[in-house]
Amino acid sequence: MGIIKDDVLNKYNNFISELKKEIEELEHKPNQELKEKINNVKKKVELIKSEFLKGIVSQLLRELSKTEPSNKKEFGQEINKFKEIIENDIRKITQKIEKKERELKYRFNFDLSIKFLPDTPGKLHILTIVQKNLMNVFAELGFEIIDGIEIEDEYHNFEALNIPADHPARDMWDTFYFSGGILRTHTSNMQIRILKTRKPPIKAISLGKCYRRDNMDATHSFQFHQLEGFSIDEKINFLDLVRTLYKFVHKYFGPNTKVNFVPSYFPFTEPSAEMSISCFYCSGQKNDCSVCKGSGWIEILGCGMINPIVLKNVDIDPEKFSGFAFGMGIERIAMLKYKIPDIRMFYQNYVEFNQLWR
Repeated sequence: MGIIKDDVLNKYNNFISELKKEIEELEHKPNQELKEKINNVKKKVELIKSEFLKGIVSQLLRELSKTEPSNKKEFGQEINKFKEIIENDIRKITQKIEKKERELKYRFNFDLSIKFLPDTPGKLHILTIVQKNLMNVFAELGFEIIDGIEIEDEYHNFEALNIPADHPARDMWDTFYFSGGILRTHTSNMQIRILKTRKPPIKAISLGKCYRRDNMDATHSFQFHQLEGFSIDEKINFLDLVRTLYKFVHKYFGPNTKVNFVPSYFPFTEPSAEMSISCFYCSGQKNDCSVCKGSGWIEILGCGMINPIVLKNVDIDPEKFSGFAFGMGIERIAMLKYKIPDIRMFYQNYVEFNQLWR
């Protein structure tokens, strides 16, 4: 005779059989009754746990210590088998209930489709609009537009840009690594690829998605869009960079926008600078301005003269040629232009987003 009595097994089997019938009936219940029936089943699952697992099984395990040593192994196996049967039944029932709850939550009175209205024109996403506008401005300034690759190797993404393996900037530009390479951290990789195959004079921009190991918050994302521009020729100097960016700012933000350069550091440019523009919302007149925070200035991009080391890495003579480069986050430009408070809004698939921020 085993340690588990027949009346216990019969009671459990009858309980489970009735519960399985109730679950089968859920398929035929209208939605208004489904939630109540699901709650009833969940209560019975908790009853199984308390009465059989925490109650009978726990009691049997306590009694096992008092049995004859010769019976302990057999009785212990019997208890564990009964326990496994209960746990498997609970797991299967729970999975079915969770499935019905998901159906109730996402299918009942929730239409995932978008109503098609033939007289309503589609709209471009704001990021697409900003990219197109930026491309148009730089095309007018004589820049060639070049597409780029997102899956890159460490040489083109880091080393050729004067960021060796032991450089501290590697931490700043940490990215996603996999067996086939890495996801690029900036569009500067295309500067190297273009200069490897073509020789100056070159004047081009490249834009697209980039990736970094950033935590998502209102101003950071592990995926973002960037625009990189550069120009290389004989006798190019910092004044050429300033003139180019002045023209860009006046075309895109308005002719009365002022520009300010502050010295900075980037491994691939020397000298380097951060460029800010005068606040186009308050003109520096409001201390509580939500865009410039009362400073009157908005930082929009980094820039500088291409480091001679980078030119040497692509077999360009830095004694003969020089160049400048600049890079800007397209999300940042869009957020400033349209006063969008949170970068995550670009990626949340909210249909009304474009209309709200036009």
